[in-house]
Amino acid sequence: MISGNNKKDPEICVIVAVYQAEKYLHRCLDSILRQTFPDWECILVDDGSTDLSGAICDEYAQKDSRFRVIHQAHGGVSVARQAALDASKGEYIAFADSDDWVEPAWLEKLCNDSSTCRQSWNGWDMR
Repeated sequence: MISGNNKKDPEICVIVAVYQAEKYLHRCLDSILRQTFPDWECILVDDGSTDLSGAICDEYAQKDSRFRVIHQAHGGVSVARQAALDASKGEYIAFADSDDWVEPAWLEKLCNDSSTCRQSWNGWDMR
């Protein structure tokens, strides 16, 4: 639980490592915003991008509090994902690439198809 707040931690944390993705990032993040499963957070790790990716990440964090942004020097996708895992509050973890998009029921289907999020699933990891 978040201290001093009755709001529970999100069930799912979507992690998106971002590097030089300004051309695709809006589509990716808009698809996460359209999820039918409401109990999520999304950690965006701007991995030292020199294009507008970092500003786009900040824009989404200002638009919706379920998005959080980590800005760091370029270390590669593994380092970026680890930073997000360390900051995650979600009970379960899902990964999306910054140049991909997901269907609106992606998280809902993952939970329903995996006995309410209780087992490992393609691209899905239990903490």
